[in-house]
Amino acid sequence: MKIICFKHLILIAAIFFIASINLFPQNNSDTTEQVGKANIVLLARSDKDSVVLRWAPSTPGGWVVANKIGYNIERIKLSADTLFKPEDFIKLNIKPIKPLPLEEWKASVSKENNFSAIAAQAIYGKRFMPRALDENNLNALKNAADELMNRYSFALFAADNDAQTASAMGLRFVDRNVKEGESYVYRVYLAENTNEYSFDTAYVIVDVTTAEKIPSPIDLTFESGDESITLKWKDNPVVRFSGYYVYRSEDGKDYKKLNDMPIIFPNPKEETEQQEFSFIDSATVNYKNYFYKIYGVNAFGELSEPAEIKAYSKDITAPSAPILEKPKQFKSDEVSLTWKLEETPDDLSGFVIARSDNPLYNFQIITEKPLPKNVFSYTDKVSQLEEVYYAVASVDTAGNLSFSLPQMVILIDTMPPSVPKGLTGVIDTNGVVHLKWNLGPEWNLLGYRVLRSNDPTHEFQQLTGTVFLDTAFTDTVNINTLTQYVYYRIAAVNTRYQHSELSPILALKRPDKIPPVEAVFNNVFVTDSSVYIEWIPSTSKDLAYQKLLRRKQGENQWKQIDSLPPSISNYTDKNVEKTISYEYTIVSVDSSGLQSAFAFPVIGRPYDTGLRPSVEKFTARYDVNSNAVILDWVYTKNLKENYWFVIYRSNNFAEFNELKAVDSTARNYIDNQISKGGKYYYAIAVMTSMGGESAKIKTEVSVPAE
Repeated sequence: MKIICFKHLILIAAIFFIASINLFPQNNSDTTEQVGKANIVLLARSDKDSVVLRWAPSTPGGWVVANKIGYNIERIKLSADTLFKPEDFIKLNIKPIKPLPLEEWKASVSKENNFSAIAAQAIYGKRFMPRALDENNLNALKNAADELMNRYSFALFAADNDAQTASAMGLRFVDRNVKEGESYVYRVYLAENTNEYSFDTAYVIVDVTTAEKIPSPIDLTFESGDESITLKWKDNPVVRFSGYYVYRSEDGKDYKKLNDMPIIFPNPKEETEQQEFSFIDSATVNYKNYFYKIYGVNAFGELSEPAEIKAYSKDITAPSAPILEKPKQFKSDEVSLTWKLEETPDDLSGFVIARSDNPLYNFQIITEKPLPKNVFSYTDKVSQLEEVYYAVASVDTAGNLSFSLPQMVILIDTMPPSVPKGLTGVIDTNGVVHLKWNLGPEWNLLGYRVLRSNDPTHEFQQLTGTVFLDTAFTDTVNINTLTQYVYYRIAAVNTRYQHSELSPILALKRPDKIPPVEAVFNNVFVTDSSVYIEWIPSTSKDLAYQKLLRRKQGENQWKQIDSLPPSISNYTDKNVEKTISYEYTIVSVDSSGLQSAFAFPVIGRPYDTGLRPSVEKFTARYDVNSNAVILDWVYTKNLKENYWFVIYRSNNFAEFNELKAVDSTARNYIDNQISKGGKYYYAIAVMTSMGGESAKIKTEVSVPAE
């Protein structure tokens, strides 16, 4: 059985006492301990029928002096209606309270009481060598250098842990003359003054009530070891314990104490510091449940409520490590591993493989589950490391790992980088080219090479003398040239200076500052209703479209009549008037919006044939009532010149004579100059002010006799 504490300072148990209440404050505010001066630290604990007082001097020298002189205890009852004076205190002891004489001590204290033996040896022993503590408890106190400190420390330790011993030492008093519900002030002071030491008087106020249970230690946890269990806990902030007892049970019912003497720990350096304590039970069977209770011991020697926990130990001993042989590489992306075991543990479960780019850390297990215990080789697929380290670990049935020494592999890389992707670029009006592309996925990518050409069918020239380390590149090109495009490609380079295939060609159009060449007309044909023109389009390669413009001869302003694709080289203008002369020109526009000069204009004039549209429908009928022939006709044409209708008549359908001319609004005519019993022939034609004439449209009608 082992007891281990994480702190290694001497515990003076009396300093655990709660600070006393001073009913009469003094003017001196300096609380620093001085040689020849001691405080009395006083604690009280009440029950419904008694008050227990515990005290101790704060220095070893003060303790020796007080043991010789003894202490007086006085009490006064507190009342809300009555003021009391210091002289109203009633002394409770007849004679000074001091340690029992040695003979009386032997007679009244059990010989089986180890704490009593420690205290008696500390007070009366000629040479102080306590034997009751086991080795580990002695180690917790042996840092004290002089014998007086040892006597003082062990004496107060004994008083803290046993009420009978504290009473025998003159450091405990029980007042049974109290009533429940009343309050008292107690004071303890040295029985007589001495020139050796000065002592303060200690005070404490007590309300007599039923004693509460002492709260247990808190935050009890455990850590599983190999055939051992480490218990950890903290003090309850409500009470500070001077020691602890640990009990264990295998069934949760019958508990046995694991430590005969209380486990003690040093005070924290800071009052606000919450200590963590520990105890190691090294007599356990792995994976078996054990039940523990931790009791704290207060300054009155009373046990607290227990802190309880169920715990178990487990196998944490790793199996023997395998020996990893030198890895081999038979393919560019494969590494072959083999290993062996000098001894095969009984609980061996299998092996796992770990890989890293560093021999000391960052090892990642690459096998999804352990390899069987009869497998001693493994092939790893690698693609993203130039220098790789491997380790093999043996795994037992409890999951414990034991790794081999790592082995390094320098990979043989025969794979060039992938073709760069995402190449884009722009050229500004000053000829500055900005290229960018996507970063390649290769782990060993070193950089890029940038190439350029003015013709995609020619050889590309490298622009980067060394490997370019970025994914953006700036170039400058001449824009005052007839070469419309500039072409770029890039190649990726890895750390072994292997080059990828060239990227697809990126064509960038130079900013256009040269307008297109103008078109040239080569033919003009006219009809009576249209003008037909032909031309040779602009020879500029970046011709985007052609603007066809027209104006009447003599006018200054051109008007666009159509927008034509670059391939069109002729046009028929039907929106014309006869005998009007029209001028035509073309403005060529390139893809940059630059416009050519006006093409040298051509002129077209539709001619007049003199023929006009005829009347569309012409009829004649005899009206008996009026004895006249009524002529009707239809004409829907909208001539752009003045026109009228001329009516002709004949008796033989051969020779027509002009009968009448009517204006353009007329659509009928009445001929009443006829004779009965005859046949008449009529014709009608359209005449215009410009000399035009339509063809005659004829009709006939018979006039009956009487």
